[in-house]
Amino acid sequence: AMTRERASDYDSKKALILVKAAGLFADEGFDVTTMIDVAKACGASKSHVYHYFPSKEDLLFEIVHEHTRSLLADLGEAVGGTDPALTRFARFIDAFVRCAADSRNEHRVLTTSLKYLPPERREAVQQMESQIVRLLTGLLVEINPERMKSRRVRGPYAFLMFGMLIWTFNWYDRSGAISPRELAAMMSDLFINGFAQPSA
Repeated sequence: AMTRERASDYDSKKALILVKAAGLFADEGFDVTTMIDVAKACGASKSHVYHYFPSKEDLLFEIVHEHTRSLLADLGEAVGGTDPALTRFARFIDAFVRCAADSRNEHRVLTTSLKYLPPERREAVQQMESQIVRLLTGLLVEINPERMKSRRVRGPYAFLMFGMLIWTFNWYDRSGAISPRELAAMMSDLFINGFAQPSA
């Protein structure tokens, strides 16, 4: 039997669905958004959306999985090389902020809607999140091995930094007065040098 050829605009139509769904899930909530809502936002029929994503769960998984995969790749590249740990830390924060600012809705969906995925799919995303945590923890150990000597404190220090990073995108708007690069520099300076010190 002949296989059906994929339409030339398949990827662009799929990408549109992902973008519109991420916006709806971020603003309205995954639990209350329907596939009909997604279809209306795309100017398409419900069957059109189901052609690309058999269920709302599949749609959610692709949004958060691809966002996390892309973030992990960017962060892994940022911490690579032989530059001093402080330089690579600044690159890590800059890459995180840029990725989240460029994909604000996807980032908000990741932080609020992961719980709606079944355990095996949630675990796939959480494994990548754990790799991101290990990247940052490794940098902090390099920067201050004495402070990070006890394994008991490594997680808390890493998550203090992530606390600044992750929830920023519930309020941050890249079109405002502070650019993503400036925001990343502020975060790096605040975490490394402390608020009481003169700005670097």
